[in-house]
Amino acid sequence: MSKQDKRSKRAKLKARQANNARARGKQLDAVGRSSYVATPEMIELFASLPPLDEQGDMPFVGDVYRWCDEEYGFDGDSAENEMLQVAALCVLYIHWRTSEGATSLNQNELIEAAIRLSEENEAFKTHYQAARG
Repeated sequence: MSKQDKRSKRAKLKARQANNARARGKQLDAVGRSSYVATPEMIELFASLPPLDEQGDMPFVGDVYRWCDEEYGFDGDSAENEMLQVAALCVLYIHWRTSEGATSLNQNELIEAAIRLSEENEAFKTHYQAARG
């Protein structure tokens, strides 16, 4: 095999890898643009939670945590993922309350809002830590 053949073969491999990576990125973009839809069980939970607090307190975080723990079986191995699951459900609940019962949200928006909530919102962090015990 000549040097030129080797270069050509390597270039084709690199092009194929780049195309696969690009296709995977497009798949992830499509997932991110899709909607996350609340399950009937989530909506039942939302209906049982207290209305939103005017001052921004979040007393519902404990109930959401307990529901997630029962539903997903938190084991403490991935504390960050558990916190994000609870935050995402809280975001969906707030959206449900403020949009007169809308049950779906763009997945990227949901994830970004959950990250902000878990990192920046003191009321969320306080109630979350209390729920964890």
